[in-house]
Formats: sequence, structure tokens, C-alpha cells
Amino acid sequence: MALKRTLSIIIALMFLLTSIKTVIGQDEPTVPIYIVQSGENLTEIAERFGISVQDLINANAITDSNLISAGTQLIIPGITGISGVLTTTPVEFGETYATILRRYRISAENFQKLNAITSPAEIYIGSNLILPQEDGENAFNSSVVIQQDGSLLEAAIRSKQNPWQLARVNKVAPAQVLPNDVLFYFASDQQGFHSTISEHISKVELSPLPAVQGHTTDIRIYTDQTGSISGSLGDYQLNFFRDASGQFYYALQGIHAMAQPGLLPLKLTGQFDNGDTFSSEQMMLMESGNYANETLSVEQTTIDQATIENENAAIAQILAPITSEKLWSGNFRFPVDGKLEDNTIGFSSYFGNRRSYNNGQYKGFHGGLDFLVVVMSFNVYAPAPGTVVYTGKMDIRGNTIFIDHGQGIYTGYAHLKEIDVNVGDRVETGQLIGLIGATGRVTGPHLHWDVWVNGNTVDPFDWVDNTYP
Repeated sequence: MALKRTLSIIIALMFLLTSIKTVIGQDEPTVPIYIVQSGENLTEIAERFGISVQDLINANAITDSNLISAGTQLIIPGITGISGVLTTTPVEFGETYATILRRYRISAENFQKLNAITSPAEIYIGSNLILPQEDGENAFNSSVVIQQDGSLLEAAIRSKQNPWQLARVNKVAPAQVLPNDVLFYFASDQQGFHSTISEHISKVELSPLPAVQGHTTDIRIYTDQTGSISGSLGDYQLNFFRDASGQFYYALQGIHAMAQPGLLPLKLTGQFDNGDTFSSEQMMLMESGNYANETLSVEQTTIDQATIENENAAIAQILAPITSEKLWSGNFRFPVDGKLEDNTIGFSSYFGNRRSYNNGQYKGFHGGLDFLVVVMSFNVYAPAPGTVVYTGKMDIRGNTIFIDHGQGIYTGYAHLKEIDVNVGDRVETGQLIGLIGATGRVTGPHLHWDVWVNGNTVDPFDWVDNTYP
């Protein structure tokens, strides 16, 4: 058996030696070219690369700095040893300092020139790095993960690559290759990339990057295997479901609107039906939603802390169940008549606004969208298919409806004049469910609409503007 395995390896190597593909870049710029990102100006770009604004202006013959916009290509002077187009790239889950250097074929010295990072520990999901832009047919299109008991030779055989070529393009010696290392290569049949966390996972996709307080985080694990996947993002327990196409597992998680910006640990674990397991953890950047302040005058009894806590506890219990069936499809619609485009939909308050009641401290936030009565009608509609799980009157929300859209996604409707559905009703997109009113804690007639994603309210525009699995 050992002799047969040895002969198989020798034959495979002889075959691989005849099929080495050398990648040669052609027509690449001989100086570094940086692509300006949205909102950047010359001062910020100059500071990023450690050069003066005047040198940047001279190198690019800039006569009017106001003409610089997203997508503008700027020559970066004074940097040697780097050429080609540079772009800002967010770090993805599973990427490390070593894999980034290998994939983008950049030396540690040049990486340091482009990025003010002093330690590999500073590389976390969502942090933006300046890296050479991957160039079409000359870019790596495949990767292989070194298994726990594997080696460079075994990885070369599995990827149908020559081991010496694989080591050369990744700039590693065979003895330097360790378990879970990722090696990159070019394959004519485009075998595809593999995540560092498992040979069965092609990538882990997170959106948005960085995560943002008060918004929906969409986590997708692409794999051709079936199994059980779980995980956590900070203190949130993630609930994974299989996409209908069978291409990936996904988890949707709302980030609390007042969560402290900074780093959150993202942990993913799983076991595939073939018995293979994986577990990986990495820090993820979460940024502020930059919400505004607003002051409201309301009845003092409606801001009693005990009343607020009791109502919040009741809502948490209503929204606790997580059903496996996904009832929605595509984008949500607004729950009222009208359109943004012709100003027949308007808002008196936006999600996330920090609120002061009766000139108190800004210690709370607005958990939804408040629709003005513009008025095309007072009708309130279901924004997506779902099941009604609550109808009734609450002290703060007044006449209220909650709809379960499946998989931990709920929508709520508050301050209603009239409720036209019952608990247990299955509703469809656009179905009339009630009328706008002025019940509960209000300053006038309006509809408060909130979207809940696994226990946290998020900006409803997330669900109107985006399609979630």
C-alpha cells in the first residue's frame, strides 16, 4: 500500500512538472496609482501615504482640487518598490497578515509603506487596507488550505500543482508551511478559493463591512457541504439557515443602535454531514451610525422607567420565537401609501435618533421610522408576507401589531387608530392591516414602524433598500 501511494505521488509530480503556468504581468503602471475613495480629499490621501499635499499636486498636475472625486486615479510620488494600481480593500473573515501578503504578492516592507499597521493583530474584519489591485487574468484564482496533518506536497497534489511552483509563487519554503496555511495559485480551470477555516468553505461574506450600529449584519458561509453551523457576534448568538439555492448558509443579526463602536469577536463553528468540523474566531470592526439628536415633549407618565421596562420585557417575549420558515421574499415595501420620489411619503423622525424627552438627557434612541400623515390615506399595509403574532394596546406604543416574517425577523406598527387583523392571520405584501392613529406616547398622529432582526431594532431602510436571503 505504501509503495502504491509513493508511485502515485511520483506519477502526479511528473504530470505537474509538465504543466507549470508562469504568470507575467503586462502593461502594469511603473509607479503606484491610488484610486480615490468616496469622501476622501487630498489632505487625507497625502497623510495616509506620508507625503505632502504639494508633492501629490505636483505629481498629478492638479489645477483644481475640487475636481478630485471617487474613482480618480492619483500617482503617489516618493514610494519606491511598488507599482500598479492601489485600492482600498476591506479585510474579510479568515484573512491574516500572511495570507494577505501572499494573495496580493506584496512584501512585508511594502505592505508597511502602504498601511500604518505595526502588528498583525491590528488586522481585523472590516479594517480597510491599501493593496495592489488584483489584475484580471494575472490574478490568483484558486487556493488550497494545508490540512492539520498535511504538507506542501500533499496540498500540491490535491490542487494539481507543482509543489516547487506552489512554494515559489507564495514565497515560502516547504518547511515553513503550517496547518491551516492558505497557498494561492493560478488554475486554468478556476478551481476557486478556499477559506482558511475549512477546505469545504470557499468564502465567508459579511455585509456591510465594517458593521454599523443600528443596522443589519448579513453573514454568509459559502460551502458545497450540508451540516450544522452556529456562531456568535459579540454577545449575539447567531442563527444560521440554508439558502434556498443550497449555495450558502446565512445568519442575519441586528446590531443595537447604542452598541459601543469598536471591535466585536465573530466566532463561527460547525460540523458537516461528512464528519468534518471547523471553528474560527476573528475580531470585526463595528462603526457608529452617526445618529442625530432630537427633543420631544410628551406626557410624563409615558416616560416612567418602570412603564418602559415592563413594555420592553413584554415585547421581548413576543419576539423571542425564531421560526425556521422564511416567509418574506425580496425587498420590503413601505407600510403606507405614497412614494419617496414624489414626496408623498414623509418622516417626522428617523431610526436611531438620540432622544431627549421633556428636556431630559439623550439616553434613549428612536427604534423605528415615524411616518408623517402626508395624506394619501391613513392605511397601514404589511410590507412583506408574515404571520400576525400580536395585536393589542400598550402604554407607550398604543394600539400595536407585530408580524413574524420568519427566522427571527419581525415588524411592528404602533400608535394605530384601528387594527384590522387578528393573531394567527397570515398576511401578504400590501395587505391592509390597520389605520394610522395617535394612541400611546405621541405628539400627534403618525405611524411608528420598526423592523426587528433577532432581538434588535434596525434601520427599516435596510430592508427596503436591500434584499436579504
